[in-house]
Amino acid sequence: VKEDYLLTMKDVLKAQIRARLVVLSCCHSARGEVKSEGVVGIARAFLGAGARSVLVSLWAIDDEATMEFMKVFYQHLVYGRSA
Repeated sequence: VKEDYLLTMKDVLKAQIRARLVVLSCCHSARGEVKSEGVVGIARAFLGAGARSVLVSLWAIDDEATMEFMKVFYQHLVYGRSA
């Protein structure tokens, strides 16, 4: 059943997340429904569940480019460098 492996906003909001950073490296992870209080989507659910910050993507990006970007991003993060 398709629903068995989908992470929903409801699932995220039920979790208590104690993370300074959550990274959602899939395409368009910043998408959501635009409401008067802003964009409501999975990234906002992580913030509501306790994450201090969420890194998301606004655009499509192929898997190889994502892998390279994430590798460099985490290297910079580990060594305290800025992007």
